[in-house]
Amino acid sequence: MTPLKQAPLLFILIPTLTFAASVPKTILPDNVITCQPNANCFGKTLYGRNYRVINTPRFTVMVAISHEGAYTRADVSIANNTILPQSLTPEDFRVEVLTPKPKILLYVPPSDLKDLPATPTPAPQPQTSPTPPIASSFLSQQSSISSTTDPAQTPDVADADSDAKKMALQQAADKAASDHPLQATSLPPNEVTRGRVYFESDKHARLVNVVLPIAGLVFEFPYSMRQP
Repeated sequence: MTPLKQAPLLFILIPTLTFAASVPKTILPDNVITCQPNANCFGKTLYGRNYRVINTPRFTVMVAISHEGAYTRADVSIANNTILPQSLTPEDFRVEVLTPKPKILLYVPPSDLKDLPATPTPAPQPQTSPTPPIASSFLSQQSSISSTTDPAQTPDVADADSDAKKMALQQAADKAASDHPLQATSLPPNEVTRGRVYFESDKHARLVNVVLPIAGLVFEFPYSMRQP
C-alpha cells in the first residue's frame, strides 16, 4: 500500500482510539447508591454502635459492621419513606471483600449460627433509697402548696413525665429489636425495621463493601476493617 493510501486509514483510526481511552472504566447503574462522605452519607452513634446512614426519598438505611466470633456482623436499620409497602429480605444482602483478595461473604441464616459471643447483661441499676418520713412529709406539703398556687403546672408536669416514659419504652423496644436477627418482611409505609445480619468472615479482609439490595435499589457501604 502506498503512503497516500495509508493516510486516510490513519485519519480514521486515531480519533477512534482517543475516544475509547476517555471512557470511564466503571459506570455505576442509576439504582446503585454508595455511601460517600460529604455527599449522601453521614455518621450516627446509636446503642453504642457507629452507624453510617444513607437518606433517600424512598428509604433511610443505616449500617454498622463488626466481627462477632466467626462471623461478620452488620447491624441494619431500614425506614420506608414511601406511601406503599416495600419488600426486603436479608438473604439478598452480602459483603464484598475488595482487598487484599476479592471474594463474596454470603449471608448466614440465624439457624446456622454457632458459638456466638454471649450478649453482655446490663449492669444492675442502683436501688433508690427510701425517702425518710420527715422528708416525705415536707415534699408532700410542698406539692400541696404548688398545686394550690399554680394548678396549671400539674397537667404539664404529668404530660412531660408521660412523654418521657413513652420515649424510654420506645427506645428500649428499638434496642431490643436491634439485638435480634433482621427478618424478611413487607415493610409498611413510614415504618422502620432493624436487626442483626450475619455473614461469612474473612480474617484477612481490609476493604469491604456491605451491599443491601432493597426494592430495586442497591445501597453500598464501603468499610475499612481494622485488624486486631
